[in-house]
Amino acid sequence: MGAQCSLQCLQWFPVQISIDTRDRLPSTGNMIPRFGLGTWLSEGKGEAYNAVTIALRNGYRLIDTAALYNNEEDVGRAIKEVSKIPRNEIYVVTKLDPEEHNNPVKALKVSLRKLGLEYVDLYLIHSPKGKQVVNTWNALIKAKEKGLAKDIGVSNFGVEQLEKLKQSGCSEMPAVNQIELHLWNQQNETIKYLKENKIAVMGYCPLGRLKRLNSSSLVDDVAKKCNLTVPQLAIRWSVQKGYITIPKSSNENRIKENSNIFGKCIIPKHMMEELEKVDEGFEASNSVKSMNIPWEDVK
Repeated sequence: MGAQCSLQCLQWFPVQISIDTRDRLPSTGNMIPRFGLGTWLSEGKGEAYNAVTIALRNGYRLIDTAALYNNEEDVGRAIKEVSKIPRNEIYVVTKLDPEEHNNPVKALKVSLRKLGLEYVDLYLIHSPKGKQVVNTWNALIKAKEKGLAKDIGVSNFGVEQLEKLKQSGCSEMPAVNQIELHLWNQQNETIKYLKENKIAVMGYCPLGRLKRLNSSSLVDDVAKKCNLTVPQLAIRWSVQKGYITIPKSSNENRIKENSNIFGKCIIPKHMMEELEKVDEGFEASNSVKSMNIPWEDVK
């Protein structure tokens, strides 16, 4: 088991972090890896299988998938075939298809069958745009009680949506909110709310889908001084901020490069503060727009 830290304080801290560093979720106390592999756009025609296999063999221990990605079977096959790694050391995340909000427990069982697993470590409502959010969330609570998921959470939820869910009287709040999060969209208002409500932050698109990598001389300068590539700097920034981050790639060299941020120099505090200037609210994905859907349209 790797180093253990806490996600209670989502801020820069000068600690050495390894690829298998695990944090304790603030609301449940369960452990979760700080770093993992995203599989969005890795199709279920062998691409996801290969990516997950490479990642697991190179030290990754968190794998993120979703019903919408159409690759759960490939992900599950890779997990099964890398048999030297115990199941309890691999953290599996999947998500509810927005079209299945009417029967989340059934949808989760379908995902489990495809993955070849008895449970997932984290099950997320993929987006509030599937509507019926309160009923759907209460169904996820029941799925957790049945042992189908160790923890439950949401993805692409904004502050208003989370606050209204809280006011609905649900028996527990999401353990995690997975959102687009990177140097160029630092989501400060949302992060503040999540921290105050003990909801862990999982960031997707940590590289901003490569659309801003060459847009800032400041980023280039910091990366050079830290002996990192710009993509590595972007990932390292997320990790040092205390966020769980899941860079996506199906390319073997990039999977290895993305994880090669550990054991290198820590970004100094003054440089972390300088990197706040890079934030421009850039939205790399369309999914992030769901965070702003009015509650009346999703409840």
